[in-house]
Amino acid sequence: MSDKGSPVYIKMSNNPAYLRQTIETILHCNLSEAISISDKAEAEKLIERFLHAVADRMGDQSGQTYQDSEQLSRQINPQWIILAAGKGTRIDPSSRLNKNLDLWFGEQNTLQLSRSYLPGSRPHIIVVNPQMAARVAKTDIPSSGVIPTSALNLDETDRLFGPNALLCVQPEHPYGTGAALRVGLSAIAESDAECIGVAFGDEPFLNQAIFVDTLLSHFTVGADVTLCGKMPDTVVDKGGLFFDDEGKFISTKEWYDMTDAEKETMWHRLERGEAYTNTGITLIRRDAAIARIERLQPHGDKSELHHVDLIHHCYEDGLKTNAYIHQGEIISGVNRWSNVLVGEEHLFADAKQKLIQKGVRVDPAAQITLASDDIEIGHGCYLLGRVHLGDGVQIGNYCRLENVVLLGNTTIGDRVGLKDVTARDTTFESNPLSTEVTAPIAGLAVSSHIENSQFDCVKVGRSVSLKSVAARAIMIPAETSIRDTQLGVLARFAHHATQDTQSVSSQISQTVLDQLVFPDYKAGVFTFSEKRGLPDWENLRQHVTSHSEHELIQRATRNPTLRQTTINAVRELLELRRSNDIHAIDDLTPEELWGSIFKIVTLCTGNPDPYRRDKLNARQTAINLLAQFSDCDWLGRLKLVIAANIIDYSSARVVAKLEENSDYFNLVLREAIHASLTIDCFNLFQSTVIEGEPKRILWLIDNDGEAVFDLWLIEALVERGHQVTVAGKAEPATNDATLDDLRELAAHPQFQKLRDQITVGDVGLISSGSNTVGTNLYQGTEEFANALLDADLVISKGQGNLFTTLGLKKDAFYLLLSKGVTAERLTGVVPNQDRVIDGLILAYVSGGTRLDRTLKEFCAIDD
Repeated sequence: MSDKGSPVYIKMSNNPAYLRQTIETILHCNLSEAISISDKAEAEKLIERFLHAVADRMGDQSGQTYQDSEQLSRQINPQWIILAAGKGTRIDPSSRLNKNLDLWFGEQNTLQLSRSYLPGSRPHIIVVNPQMAARVAKTDIPSSGVIPTSALNLDETDRLFGPNALLCVQPEHPYGTGAALRVGLSAIAESDAECIGVAFGDEPFLNQAIFVDTLLSHFTVGADVTLCGKMPDTVVDKGGLFFDDEGKFISTKEWYDMTDAEKETMWHRLERGEAYTNTGITLIRRDAAIARIERLQPHGDKSELHHVDLIHHCYEDGLKTNAYIHQGEIISGVNRWSNVLVGEEHLFADAKQKLIQKGVRVDPAAQITLASDDIEIGHGCYLLGRVHLGDGVQIGNYCRLENVVLLGNTTIGDRVGLKDVTARDTTFESNPLSTEVTAPIAGLAVSSHIENSQFDCVKVGRSVSLKSVAARAIMIPAETSIRDTQLGVLARFAHHATQDTQSVSSQISQTVLDQLVFPDYKAGVFTFSEKRGLPDWENLRQHVTSHSEHELIQRATRNPTLRQTTINAVRELLELRRSNDIHAIDDLTPEELWGSIFKIVTLCTGNPDPYRRDKLNARQTAINLLAQFSDCDWLGRLKLVIAANIIDYSSARVVAKLEENSDYFNLVLREAIHASLTIDCFNLFQSTVIEGEPKRILWLIDNDGEAVFDLWLIEALVERGHQVTVAGKAEPATNDATLDDLRELAAHPQFQKLRDQITVGDVGLISSGSNTVGTNLYQGTEEFANALLDADLVISKGQGNLFTTLGLKKDAFYLLLSKGVTAERLTGVVPNQDRVIDGLILAYVSGGTRLDRTLKEFCAIDD
């Protein structure tokens, strides 16, 4: 594990400033700011002595210039090994909760915060216990030693342990820090560092100074091993430091290992202010540690091995031992809950002081954590409750934040009030500043009031009132007032919920979803990220932009101002980026993106159903055509149900055909009866449904016009003894039929038989919960989930439902027309455009099938 930078040429005697700059780059710290000495002049003297020692160690021979960045890094850049496997890290006896991993202070847990103080730029070796390792393992892991990265869930490893970590597992026996050090020996041996540092994973309340001071002392005196000590309040149950008559550091001993005489000596030293106890922080020459680690002997009843015994072995062998005694305050780790409370108060007080210096009013009881000291925050802000401000967060003037978590590139504009809010990569626009910015009780008279809400990559306009809103990848326009709603497409389930994610009760539970689809289910054939770098990426974005502007938004409003506002909002959504510079839409499918756009259009224009007129026209056209086909056989009816998809007044192509021939719909439907099914699973449909045992069928509705033919066929299926549940959209999405649309249809005189079937419970009308194209199972209601679980068979209409229900663990018939590139690639059906109608599909996919070929190829093999 090396940290090799670009070659640097330094002449030590002539350029100490450049040497210092290089060292600070290697150690990732500013030496003046990092050390504990407050007197600047004394601090600079110490740094100067350290630099001279390093220069001498490097060997500045005759003032020659030489290439030394790698050599310098090998000498002064420690290979830190973090010991985090002890039983003392357990919160509960089962080790399910771990003090290192499960105590969070803002965005960092105990272990990550402990790591953050270590100077240097090498990956850290972290020794963990088997229970900790099991939490990030994806395959079998060794019982002892280095865990291969191939055996780890790397995302989960980064989340719990932090980046740049090499994990080693320590078995239950032997115990102790020395045993933990042995476990990491193979990783230590592979490092090219000349010095290793030993630290602990349960010390989140230290600071960088104690480690930098120890490092400077180690190299300044030219030690082979250095132990950091402290001046204690008591010596009982502490590891004491012992020195020989010449003042050389001999060793450290635990209280239970000391003789009575040694204990008495420690008491006398404490009275004189000369007693020092062990922090465990150690720097030792790598080869010295490797050569002596097998000489460690067990201590106490538990036969523990102590890594600090290496000091005594070095002393016995004539190596140079060094004790650095840290004079500053040292707050104990998390071995006791009382320590945690004290440490947290220290962190909160430090954060408060930093904010106060920036002119922020902080409530006395506030508990604030900061991911960075460089928080950008305006004047007149007021912070209350539990607040976390992540790195990259920017806050404007006169903002009120209460119980808030802000992460990623989140920007809060002027006069924004947030209460019980979590936001990541979100922008809250500024409000105009007025003369009066204060208010009784609340403190500030904010213009945007946002409460009990979660936002993930959202842009929120000015002067909004939002309560109990969950939003992701969407734009919320100015002066919007909404509550108790979900906007955009909420995050897919993860194996571990992140600290800023809250569940949304109206979604299907993960337990139920696992029974319905595979774990890698997505509501569409592909996400935008899968098209990144391909022509499809920009083509898709251009299609979304064009269709939104010229089809959807024009239908939603005639007002030019509202139109332009909505167009701008859609364009901003397409350009919205996360803190890692990835587009917000990258992890969305096109179907999910359209769901966000439909909601944006509604919010910007106030029109909840831009396609309402088109749907009503299509519905009436279908009802008028239906009577002509009452004598069709089952095959003809199925073809009509598929072909009725063309009854669509929202399609410019269809409208153009109607202008050429006013009888176009009638022509197409009559031609469809005689057309061939390009994918033909009719025989299976006949044996399973028409002639089969009565079943519970879940029918997924598509367009409003073709829904007329669907209900017509459903009436006939019920007469065959089947029970059918019909699922429509929760909210309008293009020209798809919603639950309200289905209820309107059922009330039409044409469907008296259907109403009777509904009355006796043979037909049910429900919402799928989806507000996107197709059926997004992540948005499913509990009622829909129950219907899907109880169904013996699913009948899915249209392309959108095919795209969004692939991988169902239910037998399904898919009835659709193949239209467009995505459908052609997925189904393998390319319609002949010279025919009046072509590309009719009646496909069957058994439950739990993963399509590894086109739908046409799959059905041909399955037959």
